[in-house]
Amino acid sequence: MKTKFFTFLFVLFAFLLSCESPVRSSYSLVFPELPGHWEEVLGKPCWRVEWINENGVWQEWEGELAPELSLNREWATPVLAWPFWPERGLLPGMMRPLGALFPWDVSKETLVLSWKGAVDAYFWKEMALSERPTDASEARLPWYFDWPRFRELLESDNIPEAVCNNPWLADWKSIAQRTVSSGFDRRRIVSKTFSELEIPGLSGRWIGSSPFTAFFNVSDEGFLQLMVAGEPDTWVSAGAVLKCSDSGWVYREQ
Repeated sequence: MKTKFFTFLFVLFAFLLSCESPVRSSYSLVFPELPGHWEEVLGKPCWRVEWINENGVWQEWEGELAPELSLNREWATPVLAWPFWPERGLLPGMMRPLGALFPWDVSKETLVLSWKGAVDAYFWKEMALSERPTDASEARLPWYFDWPRFRELLESDNIPEAVCNNPWLADWKSIAQRTVSSGFDRRRIVSKTFSELEIPGLSGRWIGSSPFTAFFNVSDEGFLQLMVAGEPDTWVSAGAVLKCSDSGWVYREQ
C-alpha cells in the first residue's frame, strides 16, 4: 500500500534527522558489462537509477552515464539501475536490473553494481514496500536484515540449484511480504511454478529479461520453447518483443 510506503519514508527521515550529523560523501557508480547476448541484440542501453538519498528520500535519474550519488553512511541502503531501450519500446522494469547494497559494495569512493547485487537491492525495496499489519512486522525493517548472511545463502547449496544459478526464478515480492509478516525462512527461496510454452514461426535469436538466462537460437522451421509463470515476462529478438505468461502471449514486431 502506498500509505505504508510513505509511512516508512517518514519514519526513516525522522530517524535520520534525530541522529548526530553523519559523515556523507558522493559515490561514483561502477557498472559491469552487459551480457554479450543482450548487447548483440539490443546495443547499449539507457539507465534508470533508483536510490535513497542522504535524507531518506527515494530518488530517480535517467540517462546514459550514471550520476554520483550521495548516500547516508549510517544505513544499509539499496541502489537499482534498470536498463532500458526506448527506441525498442523496452521500458524500465521490462529487463532485470543491476544493483548494489551500501555499504557492502563500496570500493573507496565507488559503489560497484552487479547483476546479482540487484536481487539484494530489489528484495530490500520489496521489504520496505510490504504491508505491516502487526507490531512484530513493524519491527522487521530492511536495514536491520542480515544482508551478509543472506548473500552467503544465495551462493550456497542450501537453496535450489536453479535459483542459485538464476535468482530471478524466485518470487521475491512474495518472499519479502512473508519475511516482514513472520520472519525470514530460507525454505521460501524456491522457484516459481513454470509451464512450457511453444510458439511457432519465431525464428532468430531470443534473449530473456534475466541476465542469467541463456539465449535461444530458433531455426525457421523450429519452435520458440519457453518456461512461463503467472507473472508476464519479456523476451526480445532483433526485430520483435514478446510478452508471455501461462495465460498467453503478445507479440510486437519492430
